[in-house]
Amino acid sequence: MAPVEIERSYSEAYDLLKGCKDPDVLNTAHPKLSQEAQATAPGARRIPFSDIYATGKGRSFRAGGLLNMPTKEIPTHGAKMKNMVTCGMRCTAIGSMHVILALYGYSTFTWGWAAVGWSIFAFCGIVGITLGYHRMLTHKSFKTYKCLEYLIAFVGTQAGQGDPIEWVSTHRYHHLHTDTPLDPHSPYEGFWWSHLLWLTGTEHSLLDYANVPDLKNQLFYKVMEFTFFPLLFIVKPVLMYQMGGMQAVCWTCAFPLVWGYHTTFLVNSASHIWGTRPFETGDLSTNCWWVALLAFGEGWHNAHHAFPYSARHGLEWYEFDATWILICAMKALGLVWDVQLPSEKAKALKRRKEQPPAAVVTAVVTMEKQAARKRKA
Repeated sequence: MAPVEIERSYSEAYDLLKGCKDPDVLNTAHPKLSQEAQATAPGARRIPFSDIYATGKGRSFRAGGLLNMPTKEIPTHGAKMKNMVTCGMRCTAIGSMHVILALYGYSTFTWGWAAVGWSIFAFCGIVGITLGYHRMLTHKSFKTYKCLEYLIAFVGTQAGQGDPIEWVSTHRYHHLHTDTPLDPHSPYEGFWWSHLLWLTGTEHSLLDYANVPDLKNQLFYKVMEFTFFPLLFIVKPVLMYQMGGMQAVCWTCAFPLVWGYHTTFLVNSASHIWGTRPFETGDLSTNCWWVALLAFGEGWHNAHHAFPYSARHGLEWYEFDATWILICAMKALGLVWDVQLPSEKAKALKRRKEQPPAAVVTAVVTMEKQAARKRKA
């Protein structure tokens, strides 16, 4: 259960944590922050069509904008170097795939190649990311055979979103610190920060990966940590170019990766900004139906934050969850077991009893106007 919300804005919490010298703070859940206090924070601006007021902290590309908390498992200097390399590789990979798609996507387009590209995206996305990285490795929502686990995790590396250790560590920190300054990608710092820019400003302390001992102790995942990047971004494009030129590179590498990036990024951004909050989680997570359609059920994000252990995210009969359907099929075939689901009692206890989002927006806007009048007075 999330710590009790306090009347402190995101900006105030950020300033309190900046420069903190206690590395154990990173592994401790902190009280959730006040949406109302953040709405009246100096410089806060409302994200359109939402009840979220954001304050940019300038972390992207600026070491001075980071919280600069100490590392625990590796030397701080080593973490800084690792941060530079990691962010540089991310930006290079993501940027190059966007450039290739922009330059060659239109001129090489055919419906056949588009179908190939979408199929690669869908397979790597639903099997590798939503089923594998997320529900299997991060939250352990079900169990499977070790050989199948490794195969699914390898498929996840082909989505270009990092190796399993990095991905799982980041997402576990996201759940521990959701929408606080230690969250890697809260929209309290703006839509684009939560969607994409957070990849350029990772906190050094996060790169300890101290919260994934279960993966760090397995040789397979250690090997994937160092091999996924050259295999996906060097070896595969070279092979595809030899087989079909830039058309093959564009539609088997660039298109599925770019589409997959933004589909996953929308879970971090849109599903913490727009949508409904049927469950009380203490954070900004929402159920966003259109993200759920794009991301194979991941858009039922408020339900996921209410019950992180659940293998099913779309908890209502009308909430389409493609990944849950895949899990059910695998269970029927005997490929997975110990599938975790919340009980009806648990769901009833978590049901939100507060006013609807529209009323919250109205209340926050009114409060902001009153605060502005007081400042002028």
